[in-house]
Parts: sequence; C-alpha cells; structure tokens
Amino acid sequence: MYRHLLVPVERSDASVEAIGHAAELARSLGARITFVCLHAGASDDAAQHRHIAALLARAEAAARAQGVPASVLALHGDTARDFDLVCIAQGSVAPSVPGAAVLIAPCDARPMVAKAVGALLAVHRMRSDAYDDALRTPQPDAQTIDRLREAHREETALTTALRERTSTLDAELDELARLAEREAAGLARVARSIANGEAVDDTLLACARFACERMGRIEGVVLPAARRHLRDADWNALAR
Repeated sequence: MYRHLLVPVERSDASVEAIGHAAELARSLGARITFVCLHAGASDDAAQHRHIAALLARAEAAARAQGVPASVLALHGDTARDFDLVCIAQGSVAPSVPGAAVLIAPCDARPMVAKAVGALLAVHRMRSDAYDDALRTPQPDAQTIDRLREAHREETALTTALRERTSTLDAELDELARLAEREAAGLARVARSIANGEAVDDTLLACARFACERMGRIEGVVLPAARRHLRDADWNALAR
C-alpha cells in the first residue's frame, strides 16, 4: 500500500486534475502527499516564483479539504525522500525517484468538460495574479480591487449544478460560500479604504488567503466530485 505520494505541480489544467486525483487517492489509502514544482529553482524571475508559491498553496488547500496531510518540498530537485508513488498529470514527465511507482492521473477528455473547467481555472489564475499585483504595491488601485470583487459566474454555475445532482457535497459547498462571503466583506472594506484615501491594512492579505483556500478546495474537492456527478447535459450548459 502506498503511504507517501509525490505530486509535481504545474500551471496547467491537467496538473489541477492530477492534484484532485492524488488527493482522493491519498485519502482512500490513508497516505500523505508532498507537492513540488520541479521548475521552482530554474528561474530567477520573482513573478514566476510567486506564481509557483500560489500554485503550491492551492494544492495544499485541496489536500486539506480531503483530510490528507500535505506538505511542500522546498528544495528544488530534492527527491531523496520516502516517496513510494509519484502522481503526474497527462503529458508531464515524472521526476526520478528510485523505488517509487509512477501513476499518470486520468484525464477527462470530454470537450465540454475541458471547456467548462478551463474557463473556471482561467478565472482562478486571473484572481491569483490580481491578488499578487495588489499585494506587491503599498496602495493597490481601485480597478484591481473591482476585478477581485466581480461575481464568480463560473463557480456559482458549477456549485449550483452540483447541488442539484447530489447532497453529498453540501457541507463543503456551504464552507466555500462562507469563505466567499468573508472575502467579499474584506474586499468591500479595502475598496472603502482606497476611496477614502486611507492606507490598506492586512485585510487584503486575509482576503487573498480566503481566496486561495476556496480555489484550492474547488480544484481538489468540487471539480473531482463534479466529474462524477454531473451529466453531459450539465457540462454542456456550463460550457456555453
């Protein structure tokens, strides 16, 4: 039985699907996960490193939501650990881990699923980048905050469809709604501070953490469940 999974993380839709698959597998096995970005040390680009940190944080949130112990491998290329299974995305190259088996995560090839999920994940990347931009400036601009306050149409449509098909995710969806409410309330305070010419406090950082947790849980719990429970007609509607 596998006890420790190594899961490479990339900025791709297939990687998100692999993370969700790995988290569900680890939960069923009682295993733990270590996430790693194998390209983390390959560039001195500060923006790239921030993007990688955001990806890893969302992956950890996905595992936590599944009740799976998870950590991040900080050292680039250091795979000399007790890993016994490497779970990679379709089209990815597995890192060399002596003695470990390699599992290529299954990929849902239905075009309407890829389109709907791709649109949702594009919004996640946009929001992550927007938070990154806002947090790097002493006083974020109102336009960036307005972008972050926009309604999450793709998320709302997905969770609504999922509630109609199953009640098994109700507790998780309720928690996601609470996180969204806390983020929205915080962003409203930030917007008021900017409008009044006041300095933005740690509220924006708290909002970013709420958003990261919510996006990770959607990617690691909601999307895998949606692939199981939603019908083709549901996906066609979501992909429009």
